[in-house]
Amino acid sequence: MSSIDWQKVEQITVLGLGKSGLSVLRYLHRQFNNDISNGTLSIRAFDSREQAPGREQASALIGAENVCCRRWQLEDTLAADVLVLSPGIDAREEPIELAMQAGVIVTGDVELFAQQVRQPVVAITGSNGKSTVTRMVEHIARRAGINALAAGNIGFPVLDALAQNADAYVLELSSFQLETLNSLRPKAATVLNISPDHMDRYPSLADYTAAKLRIYQGSEIQVLNRQQPECWPTQCSSTLRFGDDDAAEFGLIRHQDETWISYQGKRLLGAHQLTVQGLHNLLNAQAALALSSALGISVNEATRHLVQFFGLPHRCQLVTERNGVKWVNDSKATNIGATEAAIKGMRPIVAGKLILIAGGEGKGADFSALQASLKQVDVLLTVGKDGPAIGALFNGSRQLQSLEDAVALASTLSEPGDMVLLSPACASFDQFDNFEHRGDVFARAVEAHDEQSA
Repeated sequence: MSSIDWQKVEQITVLGLGKSGLSVLRYLHRQFNNDISNGTLSIRAFDSREQAPGREQASALIGAENVCCRRWQLEDTLAADVLVLSPGIDAREEPIELAMQAGVIVTGDVELFAQQVRQPVVAITGSNGKSTVTRMVEHIARRAGINALAAGNIGFPVLDALAQNADAYVLELSSFQLETLNSLRPKAATVLNISPDHMDRYPSLADYTAAKLRIYQGSEIQVLNRQQPECWPTQCSSTLRFGDDDAAEFGLIRHQDETWISYQGKRLLGAHQLTVQGLHNLLNAQAALALSSALGISVNEATRHLVQFFGLPHRCQLVTERNGVKWVNDSKATNIGATEAAIKGMRPIVAGKLILIAGGEGKGADFSALQASLKQVDVLLTVGKDGPAIGALFNGSRQLQSLEDAVALASTLSEPGDMVLLSPACASFDQFDNFEHRGDVFARAVEAHDEQSA
């Protein structure tokens, strides 16, 4: 997609008034305030929710008469010169697809960012681990004296980040955001891994993978997962690879009964030196080290800074250790691959039973893919809408009415040396506002039960 010739644009329509949509309106207001004021540029915004949470903010920016809280129709999309989609909106919707065929430019906030940004960009996607790696790279860069800013799917809209004028940007990008992205030219890009997710949006895993692989377009360095060649682009210019073996690039080696991250065959960082838990985070750390090198940070310097990284809330986060039992919050595991990674990462460090709490809104996932990983679990407790579908894969599983009930039962079943792991393999919106809310409820339930037992 070539850069938009804004001088020829008279009507912009923004679909969706969540964080992304509102950031687009703020960006347009900053860029074209004079054109909006004199009437040469018109902006409209739509949200399908009758009580859209961003309605008041949007009205303050473009006028209440230009904010429509209803489903957009074909006449709405055809009236625009440019349609800006929020990530959750599928470009295959008929009013959008027909408008595109009629010559309307269809884009997203990350594409608008890409057409404006002049600073170096590191771009990160994958089914799992992308938030952790994004924060790792941001942390390393800041400790190295680079004013880096993490943005995108991590919660800070890219167009708001653009206004901060950072030295570099570290972008977490979802498959939805990548669908409308063409112009980004990152210093380094990675697809960390692929596992089935958002199968309610994509016809097949191949379609989902193709959306992810768009991140490599125009990238100078490609950071590749050695164990998943399906995550590799068809053409590579300059690559760095990571994996769970002892290859000559980034890898893992054993030394004195300890697992170490290695680079070019030399030990860099022991698992015991990292504060984030689980073997899967050793892969995340390798990817972060490789990506940081694209910002001019040496591997040795990046390793020193990474030791001071303390992880993300709701991602394999230790809530408490009580009576020899570890309670771990991995509420951000909203798909099967994330839960598989958590089980694989935690099992080697659990001396006793691994008690898993899973379930929620499955987003059309085929849970049979989780069955092999469940063989490493000793007790399975399920909750939520699709809890029974997961429970059916495990002999003796228990379905509970609430997360609090699952915590109470897990407490009675656990003994010293055990771990209770909340890793749902599902989205949260059947019972909670979001995965953060779910993780907070879990933590409060653990703490409340701790007080009752004291």
